[in-house]
Amino acid sequence: MAIKTYGTMAVDWEQRIDFDRLRRERLARVKKLLKASELGALLCFDMNNVRYITSTHIGTWAQDKVNRFTLLPQDDEPILWDFGSAARHHQLYAPWLGEKRSRAGISLLRGAMSPEMGRAERAASWRRPPGRRRSRVAIQTRQCSQA
Repeated sequence: MAIKTYGTMAVDWEQRIDFDRLRRERLARVKKLLKASELGALLCFDMNNVRYITSTHIGTWAQDKVNRFTLLPQDDEPILWDFGSAARHHQLYAPWLGEKRSRAGISLLRGAMSPEMGRAERAASWRRPPGRRRSRVAIQTRQCSQA
């Protein structure tokens, strides 16, 4: 009796989920819809859309951070901007994105990183004006209600 037992884990003794095919088909579906539209590119901030297009996921804790986004040009492959450590992880472990397609994004929490950390200077060539003192930044969040 041969009953297929599709599991979430890959094994060497059964053909289970073909993740490469899944990634190709999802991206092809979005590209086909994009090609049929008037849009030149698709910019996605929603975590589910980013995952669908890039097949990357970093956990639900980042659901409302707006620091991950992807750009899908009509005639090119997607480019993913993510948290720095996640971008590096994708470069190492998500070869389907292609070389230089996973990039560290510039945080929307500008001012949260001091210049001494060196992050902002490398990312955006930012320089503090001479004589200006470093100040602490209060970060506020605002919850938007849906209509």
